[in-house]
Amino acid sequence: MIENNFFSQLINKKINKMKSIRLITAMVATVCMGGMIFMYSCDDMNSLHQKYLDEGMGVYIGAADSISVFSGNNKIAFEWKINADPRIAKTVIYWDNRTQSVELPVVRTTQGEMWLEAQIDDISEGEYMFVFEMQDDHGNVSIPVEVSGTVLGDIYIENLRNRGIREISRLETGETQIFWEEVNSRTLLHSVIEYVVDGQTKTVILDNVEIRTILTGLQTGDDLIISSVHFPENGLEEFHSIRRRFIVPRFERLMNKELFYAAFKPGDNTTPEPGDNDNAWRNSLPTDLDHRDIRALWDGNIRNNARPGGPNMRGILHTNDQTGQWENARFKFPHHFTFSIGVMAELTRMKIHARGDAGSFTEHSPRYFEIWATDVPKEEDDFDTTEEFELYYRTTYVVHGQLDAQIRTNPGGDASKAGQGYELFVKPAPEPGIHNWQEDWVLLGDFEMVKPSGLPHNQRNAGIDNPVWGDGSDNHDIMSSGFDFVLRSVDIRVKYIRLVIKYPNWHHTNCINIGEVTFWGDDI
Repeated sequence: MIENNFFSQLINKKINKMKSIRLITAMVATVCMGGMIFMYSCDDMNSLHQKYLDEGMGVYIGAADSISVFSGNNKIAFEWKINADPRIAKTVIYWDNRTQSVELPVVRTTQGEMWLEAQIDDISEGEYMFVFEMQDDHGNVSIPVEVSGTVLGDIYIENLRNRGIREISRLETGETQIFWEEVNSRTLLHSVIEYVVDGQTKTVILDNVEIRTILTGLQTGDDLIISSVHFPENGLEEFHSIRRRFIVPRFERLMNKELFYAAFKPGDNTTPEPGDNDNAWRNSLPTDLDHRDIRALWDGNIRNNARPGGPNMRGILHTNDQTGQWENARFKFPHHFTFSIGVMAELTRMKIHARGDAGSFTEHSPRYFEIWATDVPKEEDDFDTTEEFELYYRTTYVVHGQLDAQIRTNPGGDASKAGQGYELFVKPAPEPGIHNWQEDWVLLGDFEMVKPSGLPHNQRNAGIDNPVWGDGSDNHDIMSSGFDFVLRSVDIRVKYIRLVIKYPNWHHTNCINIGEVTFWGDDI
């Protein structure tokens, strides 16, 4: 298809986008000076025109001059000049070794030189050699003029690069921030960001000088579609790079421990406070802090005494040691501890510390544990009876860990109890099929606090094992130690945590020592 109205569109594109570079094809010229003829040519052009030279004097009309070529998407356009020769009736453009051609009638609008233009559509991507030939109405032709040209297409588009992205992040304000790489491409005009907010598609045109972009209304997991617009040198039109999909990442920050509070439920180990009985979960915690109760999980202290100058609180959760009560202990594995982080958040990771002022991987520190969470826990009023409510929270299905062989022969330091760990310290497994709290809460992780050295119980490599444990000293930065875990992505916001400690701990006792728990997540 030939479009002769292309030229005015082309001029506008060239003005708005970039300067076109004209490719001028030199023709063989002869100049008479004092009876001498000077010929400016080369072997290739001699071969092109040889048949005309061999024929000697003939009737030749004016040839195409100053041809410019413009590349498009499966199309190509030309601009050329003809002289004042009134015999020129049409232009014929050949390609593919003259197997393809188009004819363009010449309608003069001026008696002198005149510019012509044409566009060839539906042509395959690739490099071509085009031959321009002027013809009159009597079969006379001009000397042909060759010009090379490139047709662009899918291969070219596939190789166009999007503007580079340094980082995409969410801010505390809820906004999405994009940092961009600098533009080093001469063909890249601008970039385009597309996204959806409340069902409406938003489009942002990004100028090349912009390094930072702020977007509003997006949430974690939303799509960003990013592409770049290029205008090639000697181009006919704009080209869009392949649209790339990016995901708005989670915002993550340290959860504010000042908002944490106890939220006991039936079945929780409520020792040492608010008490050592089955209904202590209903009681309030004492106002003073020196009790090694659940509040020690978020006090910033991982040792079994107060920090100098700090609050008068012994900084670990230390449940009553019921090891010596053996099978008669009130609280057994799995031990539960329920609390609130104070805000709705999509949690991403956590850190847990053992007791920092004891030897690493000793004492009553946990080894295996699970983290469960919910947005709104069921309360007693949600059940027909108190018994149903208590059974719901006291029933927990778990798979406990494995006991080290070195401990199995001497549980709790009493050789007479050899091989009775599960019988002594673990609750009997509940009957299957009981409606319980795990059906309504989500499991964020099932973890083990692994000893880095891999040595057996009561053995450790201080250089490897102690750093992760933490030393609990006055100047110790607890964020530099502890066990780090990535939480399962569940795509819901939660507010309540149930920490389930499984058997065995690191000392094969029926007692739990925990220094600190720390959470990160998105609470905006």
